[in-house]
Amino acid sequence: MVKNFRHACIIVGNLERSLRFYRDILGLRVSKILTVEGKELQELFNLKKAKLTYAKLYTHGQSRRNPPVFELHYWHIPPRRPKRDFSHISFTVDDLNREYKRLKKAGVRFISGPKKVTYSQSRICFAYDPDRHLIEFIEDCSP
Repeated sequence: MVKNFRHACIIVGNLERSLRFYRDILGLRVSKILTVEGKELQELFNLKKAKLTYAKLYTHGQSRRNPPVFELHYWHIPPRRPKRDFSHISFTVDDLNREYKRLKKAGVRFISGPKKVTYSQSRICFAYDPDRHLIEFIEDCSP
């Protein structure tokens, strides 16, 4: 039986560019950035050669006592490129209009502006990260 959700990870094409987006623009906090290579990583992924740099990220509302829930992976060897075959990553915000304006001004590409949805008590909009992963921003509007 699964005990708890641990984390989600996306592969990025340029770690610094992705950190500028997730850390500097969205405001996630970096727990650590680590480069690993060698036999242990090769055995874990069944590869002849392997080198990976990854960043572990927290949201501002997440306790540091818990493991970070989001990771960015950049594979040096073998080179792996971002794939957009998952649905999306979702973040909760307090004021969607304010975040939409702030992120748009920072150059984030949106599919649409904030919309109230009839199937839940929330407002939603979708954007892209630098690798064109789909990002959802949600403001809870329940009374």
